[in-house]
Amino acid sequence: MISDQTARHGDRAEPVGAESADRAREGDKYLAAHELLSQLAQLSRALPAGLDEIRLAQVLLEQIALETPYDRAAFYSVNDLDHLVPVTTLGADHLKWESRDVARSAEDLAPGRSGRTIDLTPKSQPASARPNSGPNPGSFAAILPAWVGDRRIGVAVIERDNGPWTVDQLAAAERTVADAAIQLDAGRLFSDVRALATAEERRRLAREIHDGVAQEIASLGYQADDIAAGCPDPRTEQAIRALRRELSRVVTELRLSIFDLRADVQADGGLGAALSSHVRQVGAASGLTVHLVLDESSRRLGSAAETELFRIAQEAITNARRHSSAENLWVTCRVHPPQALLRVADDGQGLGSARIDSYGLDIMQERARRMGAQFTVRDREGGGTVVEVVSGIVDR
Repeated sequence: MISDQTARHGDRAEPVGAESADRAREGDKYLAAHELLSQLAQLSRALPAGLDEIRLAQVLLEQIALETPYDRAAFYSVNDLDHLVPVTTLGADHLKWESRDVARSAEDLAPGRSGRTIDLTPKSQPASARPNSGPNPGSFAAILPAWVGDRRIGVAVIERDNGPWTVDQLAAAERTVADAAIQLDAGRLFSDVRALATAEERRRLAREIHDGVAQEIASLGYQADDIAAGCPDPRTEQAIRALRRELSRVVTELRLSIFDLRADVQADGGLGAALSSHVRQVGAASGLTVHLVLDESSRRLGSAAETELFRIAQEAITNARRHSSAENLWVTCRVHPPQALLRVADDGQGLGSARIDSYGLDIMQERARRMGAQFTVRDREGGGTVVEVVSGIVDR
C-alpha cells in the first residue's frame, strides 16, 4: 500500500508531494541552465571577438577610429550601482577628461539620446597657444552612450587635440556604438557568469583540499608522532621527527592555499580590504614581515580589473613566500581609476632561473594583459624581486 507521504522503490522510501515537487522544479532549473550554458559555449567559440568584455570594448574603439579619428579613447561600463567603471583605453594611458566629469555629463542623457561634444580647451588659453592651430584649434571630447533598450550599459569617450569633429563623423561614431551595444552587454553578462563560476569552483576546490588531502596529511603527522615516541633508535627517531616537521610545513602550505582559494574581492570591501586581509594572514602564517601601503580613491575599478589585480598580488606573494627566502615583503596598491599601480617586492634571493614547471609569471602576465595593464618583473635594488602592474600613469 502506498501512503500519501512516501513511495516505496525497492528498499528505499522517497518523499512525494511538496518536497518532490520542489526537487522537480530545481531539476528543471538546472536543466534549463545546462541548455543555456551549452548554447553559450558554442556561440562564444563562433564569435569573431569572443565574449571577453575588455576585448569587445577595444574592438569598438578601433572601429570608431575608422570613420571618426581621435587621439585618445576610453570605454566605461555601467555597474550594478549605476556607476561608470573603466574597461579599456586606446591611444594613451588615460584621458584628459576625468572619469567623474564623464559620469556627470552622462547622467542626464535620456534613453536613446545621442552623445554630446565638450570643449576641453582651457578658456583662458589664447587661440595662438592652442595645440595644432588650424581652422578649428583646441581640444575636444565626445561622449557616446551605449543603450540597450532604455538601459545605458556603457559610455565611449573620444578625444582629439586639433578641433571638433564634423557632424557626419560624430553620427558615424554614434552608429558604431549603437551597433556594438548588445555585444558589449553580452560581454558584461558573460564576465558576471564567469566570475560566479570561477568563485564557485575555487570554493569547491578549497572544500576538497580541506576535507581530503589536508586531513590525510595531518593524520600522517600524528602517526609519525606515535612512531617517533616508540622508536628505540635515536637516529631513526631524529629522521622521523624531521619527516614530521616537513609534514607540518606541507599542512601549513595547504591551509594557505585554501585561504587563497576562498579569498576574493567583496562588493562591499574592494581591492584594498581584500589585500589587507590577505597580507595579514600570510604574514601571520609565514613569519614574513609585511609592509602594506594602500592609496585608494573613493571610486573603484571595475570588478574584473580588481579581481585580476588581486589574483596577481596573490601569485606574487605566494612566489615570494615559497621561493625567495625573504624576510620582508612590501605590498603597494594605489588606485585612482582608471589608473592603478600594484607592486609586490621582497628582499629575498632574487629572480634566478625559472623552473620548467613554473607557470606563475605566465599567468600573471596574462591577467595583466586582460585588463590592458603593463606587467614587469625585475631585480630589487639591494636584493630581492619586484613584481609590478601599472594601468595608466600613476605616481609611483
